[in-house]
Amino acid sequence: MIQKGCLIGLLFSVVSVYAQTATFKVALPKPKTLTYYGINHLGDTTSIVSNEIAKETPLKTFTFNDPFLGQIALYDERNPLQQLVFYKNTQHVVILDNQLSFKEKINLTERYPEIDAIYASLTSQNTIWVFDNLSKRWCILTNQQPTPLFVGNSLDKYSFITTNGNFAYWQTNQTVYQMDVYGKITNQISLPQKAQLLAINNDLLVYILNNNLFLLNTKNNKTEHLTNVETPAQTVFLNAKSVSVFTSDKLYLYQIN
Repeated sequence: MIQKGCLIGLLFSVVSVYAQTATFKVALPKPKTLTYYGINHLGDTTSIVSNEIAKETPLKTFTFNDPFLGQIALYDERNPLQQLVFYKNTQHVVILDNQLSFKEKINLTERYPEIDAIYASLTSQNTIWVFDNLSKRWCILTNQQPTPLFVGNSLDKYSFITTNGNFAYWQTNQTVYQMDVYGKITNQISLPQKAQLLAINNDLLVYILNNNLFLLNTKNNKTEHLTNVETPAQTVFLNAKSVSVFTSDKLYLYQIN
């Protein structure tokens, strides 16, 4: 497992003199079983190794693991009060508090047999975003309604889907669409030709183009080339305080300024 205490020191011991959005900190060998690494708004680090979530705070390390649910497909820690864990293969969602204590388990197959979820995350209203593979539509799950609330139209063609708070995103060709919880398209972001979106968080998004990685600030339309990533990125996690880039054998870490 990564020695996260040492990693935090590397991340924050260097102060950048450049007015960059992201400052490169370190490149580390990536364990084969590491599937998530991020730093939240408080500076706490969270990693997932062999489907066990470990959250390290200055006072204590918290863990969560449910081996009976299988592989973790998605972990959403953006809500400061609760976290969401999505197990796609077994169609389960687990809600945890901010110390990774169990709060709720939802069997999607039993409760919502009409959907086949391939993505799940929290909205800012503590409801759940789900992308349904059967209808190719976004929907919202809430304890107040016994059936999914479908929003927006069916997506016949997309290359990437994600969410951030009360917004869902998808890329079709070179356009990234933003939709609110009511199904209204609220923004359209144009990427360069052949660019592929990898992550989004508020005004920042990361895309790959010709095996090069770029960070785009959609608020000021400023693009930064993340030049330290030497091999093609496979997965990117864009958190409040960090950009974590996974390649086939390395973890590259950037600090968000």
